[in-house]
Amino acid sequence: MMLDQAINASGTVHDRLTARTVAILFFCAFFMLIEGLDLAAMPLAVPRVSAQWGQPPSAFALSLSAVLIGIGLASVLLAPLGERFGRKRMIVWTGMLAAGATFGTATADNISAFVVWRLLTGIGLGACLPNVTASVARIAPMHMRARILAIVNTAIPVGSVTAALIVAPVVRIGNWQALFVIAGLLTLIAIAGLVILMPSHQQAIPSSSTTTRRQPSASPLFELFLPAHRIKTLLLLGLATTNTFLIYMMINWLPTLLPRGGMPVDTAARLSGLFQFGGIVGGFFFAYQLDRGRAVRTFVGGYLCAAAGLIGIAVTAYSGTLWALLLLAIGVGISGAHIAITIFGMIFYPQHLLSSFVGLSIAVTRSGAICGPLAGGWLVAHVAGVGGFMLAALIPVALCIAWVLIIGRAERTGIMALPTITKENCDRA
Repeated sequence: MMLDQAINASGTVHDRLTARTVAILFFCAFFMLIEGLDLAAMPLAVPRVSAQWGQPPSAFALSLSAVLIGIGLASVLLAPLGERFGRKRMIVWTGMLAAGATFGTATADNISAFVVWRLLTGIGLGACLPNVTASVARIAPMHMRARILAIVNTAIPVGSVTAALIVAPVVRIGNWQALFVIAGLLTLIAIAGLVILMPSHQQAIPSSSTTTRRQPSASPLFELFLPAHRIKTLLLLGLATTNTFLIYMMINWLPTLLPRGGMPVDTAARLSGLFQFGGIVGGFFFAYQLDRGRAVRTFVGGYLCAAAGLIGIAVTAYSGTLWALLLLAIGVGISGAHIAITIFGMIFYPQHLLSSFVGLSIAVTRSGAICGPLAGGWLVAHVAGVGGFMLAALIPVALCIAWVLIIGRAERTGIMALPTITKENCDRA
């Protein structure tokens, strides 16, 4: 059963959302939406910049990975500073860094400039977003935490879908640079909302418990690797990293790859958004099934759905309607799993380890997010057409299925037993 069900069964206080809390959660979700839009902007810009500059699309592989490198480094090195200096302060200053670097991307006139600006964007997002996630986990009522986290995480693919839908009219008005200007402006709006609404780090945030919180005896990050949690931590991180590799390989190269199959560039930009829209649909479907204890069969079924879509595009000639449906199926399986994996992992940890698990997952899975676009760039440069790329993507899909089956076996044998969730654990969260 899902974590919030286990909590309710153990008698946690049922709290209500205040208007201020709802407003803060809205702007936190808005920030996640911007990450999705920002991450999608560069892949959508590559076909146009490539044509303008006379560079092969594969030359932009490092530009696509630079933002992810920055996110990975900052989530480990800078994001924890939010505990020392206050999460609100970290969100504001690092969010402004991300906005400034996004504006800077619009001024780039060579590939090296793209790499530098995207790296700085990633540093800002990597320091900011874990603190946003931690704030959501803190202020969400305990009995609604899993559902609220699912909604907030879904904002990322919503941002990517939005970028795919607006790219054609935006580019006609302001060229590819307008994508980054819009992303920067939206970031500033989100920062302004959080500045107004979030209390300072000295103030108590309206939260899910009025009980005094106690600190665990050991460092939560260290505790994740103690014998009681080590195996499940490694298995969950393995699944999450492989899925992240796959999703970023697809997100970053679909707008460039699909025109090779005969699809117009603007159509490719719009239809690539179906991959992320499938993630929105799939994410809620996965969450619904997780609530009913059907985790393993749902993940396996989702990945098989994605595999069928990949094979379908590989073996069929371009057809707008058919490929749209296949892209949707791929998104349901891969992007939907991406949303659900963190929520799935939260089932296996006591409350005081949830934030540390989410933060560690963000940091570690960035290795997959970095390697995915690089691997996709290699495939685009060395494999002709669409089919080879799609068939190669079956390899990480198979690895994801293997991780899920191993986790299912570990759960059945008691290696990944659910924690005993008590009110004391909730108070320590």
